[in-house]
Amino acid sequence: MKRSLVLTLCGLLLSAVTWAASGINYNGTNLALDNAFTRTQCGTTNKDELKEISGLACSRTTPGYLWAHGDENTGNNKKIVALTPSGSITMTVKISNDPGRDDWEDIATGIYNSTNYLFIGAFGDNDLAFNDEYYIYYLPEPAITGGTQTLAVNYIRFGYPDNQAHNTETLMYDNIEQMLYIVDKVKDGVCTLYQLPFRTDYGTGVQRLTKVCELGNGSKFNFLTAGDITPDGHWMAIKSKKYVLLWERQGSESLSVTATRQPVQIAAYEEEEQGESLAWYDASLFYTTSDSKKNTPIYQYQRPIDTSALDPVTANPSPVTHQVIRDGQILILRDSKTYTVMGMELK
Repeated sequence: MKRSLVLTLCGLLLSAVTWAASGINYNGTNLALDNAFTRTQCGTTNKDELKEISGLACSRTTPGYLWAHGDENTGNNKKIVALTPSGSITMTVKISNDPGRDDWEDIATGIYNSTNYLFIGAFGDNDLAFNDEYYIYYLPEPAITGGTQTLAVNYIRFGYPDNQAHNTETLMYDNIEQMLYIVDKVKDGVCTLYQLPFRTDYGTGVQRLTKVCELGNGSKFNFLTAGDITPDGHWMAIKSKKYVLLWERQGSESLSVTATRQPVQIAAYEEEEQGESLAWYDASLFYTTSDSKKNTPIYQYQRPIDTSALDPVTANPSPVTHQVIRDGQILILRDSKTYTVMGMELK
């Protein structure tokens, strides 16, 4: 009996070591680990100013800042804030003209018709009680100048293709396709990726999402809480509280094709309690933080990247600016030859 128990424990330990070395099991296959990223804490949020952060996005109008919102957006107290990666709040934007839907779960930024937009996912549904009452708020992204202002939002009302209620915490926008991507959050089962073309003329009717594909096998990578797509459209990251998975777009394919392939697992990611936010700054850097009622760390994950390999991306029809951090400086790639460092052009 004792020998059998020892052998069983040894087997479990060996399995655990093998799992840690090869990544999670995704669709029955152990994932390759991406070891390029390093993790550092870059800041801390103040619970008295912003708590239970469930959405994080990088500003494109004022590079270097983050947009965030908490779960406290109820009634007439709906707002988003602009903060630095260190956690200091710079500006507050109060939201008006919304349809009254609470439970905001994610925020994203993107470009459409030469305008930078903010997108807010008002689609949380823990009790599965809001069938076809899900919303994406959108507004032109304001410059981050400080103080407090009130801005009106437009919104898209949507439902799922199965006409059922879904709980969701992930909203992403692809600059290449001008496409919104949404991932539902399933505790016991399979999480699914959906898409909806972004337009500003949908009206007030219910728009039906299109199913793209299932993500994972439902047992090792479910309960998805956040995601984002790089400004150049080349990488998509989706996370649970335990893992971050990374997909790489091949050429000009749709992300609906990219998502059907096996991703890689970012090895540097460490589980965050209530981790519900992920935001790409550029192709080399993303941020995460947690939905917590306490002072909460902000982490950055950074990898070295060859800036010469970043081709400008045309997105309907304006070029998307790349912001690349190198040697502690912000480099802004405006075309294939010119960089800007804190406002100074370098050739």
